[in-house]
Parts: sequence; C-alpha cells; structure tokens
Amino acid sequence: MDNRQVEPMRANHGPLIIVSGPAHCGKTTLVTLLVSHLRDQGRQLAGILAEGHWRDQRRSGFTLVDLADGRRTLLAERIADCGPHAFPYAFHAEGLAAGYLALGPRRCAGADLVVVDEVGSLELRGAGWARNLGPLLRQCRSLQLWVVQAARVEAVCRKWQLSPVRVIDASQPQALDNLLITVEEWLPGADPPSHFRF
Repeated sequence: MDNRQVEPMRANHGPLIIVSGPAHCGKTTLVTLLVSHLRDQGRQLAGILAEGHWRDQRRSGFTLVDLADGRRTLLAERIADCGPHAFPYAFHAEGLAAGYLALGPRRCAGADLVVVDEVGSLELRGAGWARNLGPLLRQCRSLQLWVVQAARVEAVCRKWQLSPVRVIDASQPQALDNLLITVEEWLPGADPPSHFRF
C-alpha cells in the first residue's frame, strides 16, 4: 500500500495523505521539510508535529509543535525501566492540552494543510489524539496529512474509514518529491483529480 495511489473511491472526508514507514525512518523529518516549504509559499498550516528527542542513541521524548502558531510544548518523556510490554512514555498534561487545542476543528478550519503526527497504537485504543480525529474528519475539509507507522496503516484506515489519496513511504529515496507533488496537487487552488468526490 505504501508509496502509491490508493484505489479511487468516494470518501466520507476531505482529501487525506498518509506518510508512513517503519519506526525511526524519518517520517517527522520528511513532514518538517514539507512544512518549511509550504510556509515559504505563504500557506496556512494547522495541526501538530511531534519532534523526537534522543539521548544516548535512544528516543528520550517528544516536543509538540502547534503548526498554527509555532508554539512548542513538552509532550512526553521516556519512562526508565518500564518493562518490555508497557507503553514507554509518560505524557505531560500541558502537552496533551496543547495538542487537543491544535487539532480542534475550529482551529484547523481555513488551513491549507492540517498535519497529525502521529496516529498510532494509542489512538487505535481510543487514547492519544483519538478524540480529535473523528470531528476533524467530519468537520474539516482542508487537506490533511496523517503520520502513521507502516504496520498500523491498515488498522488506522479501517478504524476511521479512511480513503487516503496517497500513502507515501518516508523510507524511500523519492519520498520528499512524491510528497511535494501530491500535496501541491491537492492544495486549495489546484484542481483535484476527477475520481475524488466528497
């Protein structure tokens, strides 16, 4: 499913792109490059990026970036010795609150692109950003970009009944070119492909 057009079908949401790939392959870095490019064009952005921190060659936490205003809030820190099957991060209330606000449909209305980084195991269990995703799909007709690990793409699409216009594999050499071309095709002012209707 990665890095190709998805079979045309009628969608119950606005246009949506998924950036996928294995863990730590550079998904957020890829989207950050896209965000920088769109800002240079004067595009209006909304949603969130989760910038990873590293310590001793290990992921140590995340900072949440609100793309509407650039505000940065500590989101999560790694739990020491949490065990092999436990979720390895503790979330900060301020970071979660900032994310809920940034992903609110009113906050995202009018944006050229809304980013959700990322949708993963927590959201599939109804936690994390899950409470924002349904309203965002129903009420926001802006182009959306969701970051999803490759192993969870099918489950995420099934849970939220997604019909993404494209799934981009961030681990591929042409990922940035593919992402830029796809986003430019779907941004306001472009003529969307005739097979996509909502």
